[in-house]
Amino acid sequence: MPTVQISESTMRVVPLPQVCVKTGTPTADVLTITGSAAPLWTGVLIVFGFLPWLVASLASSKRYAIEVPMHAAVWRRHRSLRRAALILVVAGITLVLVASIQGRDNAWLLLLPTFIGVALYVGNESMNTVGVHLSGDGGLLLTRVHPEFRRALLDADHGTQPRGRLRP
Repeated sequence: MPTVQISESTMRVVPLPQVCVKTGTPTADVLTITGSAAPLWTGVLIVFGFLPWLVASLASSKRYAIEVPMHAAVWRRHRSLRRAALILVVAGITLVLVASIQGRDNAWLLLLPTFIGVALYVGNESMNTVGVHLSGDGGLLLTRVHPEFRRALLDADHGTQPRGRLRP
């Protein structure tokens, strides 16, 4: 999936087109994404340990609130799949605990729902969400966007107003 920069180094969000960020089709639906983003280079520090990675990530991250165009159906599908994945994880762990307390042989086999739930959760996050990172110049990058959204954003005449703000 493509990556596209949506803000300048001055942290002003560029105008976003009325094209769904995940499906590439026109939409009037908008989803507000909030959080904090760290530069991609901070991920390398995990090699040196959790604490150096955490300190670097917290020190270099910036808060944001961005309104991105996304079909409501895509967001509902994401929430439903995330809920199902979490239910599978909890059910698998509960089954293993109950079977272990009862002294059943091969209770660990009941972890299968947990593994399926984790796989479903990871697949859902990669297919139905948008990632946000900081670029080298301090701008925001949207990752895992649809190629049509990227094309529409790079096209100069999409005629929408900027939406979103970055928190200091």
